[in-house]
Amino acid sequence: MLSTAPVNDCNVCSLGVASAGRCRFTPTAREAGATLCAQGERPRTVYFVKEGFVSLSAVSPRGSEVLLTLRGPASLLCTESLRGDPSPYEVRALSRVKLCGIAGDQMSSWVGPDRSPARAVLDLLLTEGKLQRDEVNYRQGDCLSRVARFALAHARFLADRPNAVRKQVVARLLGMRPETLSRCLTRLERDGVVDASRGVRVLDPRRLAAIATEDANA
Repeated sequence: MLSTAPVNDCNVCSLGVASAGRCRFTPTAREAGATLCAQGERPRTVYFVKEGFVSLSAVSPRGSEVLLTLRGPASLLCTESLRGDPSPYEVRALSRVKLCGIAGDQMSSWVGPDRSPARAVLDLLLTEGKLQRDEVNYRQGDCLSRVARFALAHARFLADRPNAVRKQVVARLLGMRPETLSRCLTRLERDGVVDASRGVRVLDPRRLAAIATEDANA
């Protein structure tokens, strides 16, 4: 559920309580329309929303919008800065927003030292979040580009364990029929970018990446 109640009291804010009165987050504000982070940019700051609303949007390589969602108070944004990863979204203020920000490396240190339970759990959560975003991405674009993206992402798994995941399961993950998946693999094999005779083995990663990032029929 989208939170609407502003976080005005640091004494009851979850981050403030965890900081024991010495919060490392710095208050700031952005006006409506301001961009906190562009899609593909590597953010340097993690933001906690205290008041107001922001949009998270993403567009395909061809410029069509593939995702739009909203976040309000108590949301944590731009966590990609913890790992130096590019942002999958454009994060933009929909209204005047009050935020608290901290540099990604500083937040990582604040969470806990290397090999601590907190850092281990944080790393697992960040990895899971990225996997979930990738899974949504697998269903965008035409069928051939979906298959190409999946093959690139899981090339080693598909090559080493060809029978571990049934074709019907992969087709469901990609939002298509098993016969459509078979036709796409046949086309990619005919084009010399994969070998699908036993599992799926990538032969030409560069050409497969080009297919993965654009609709083949464009």
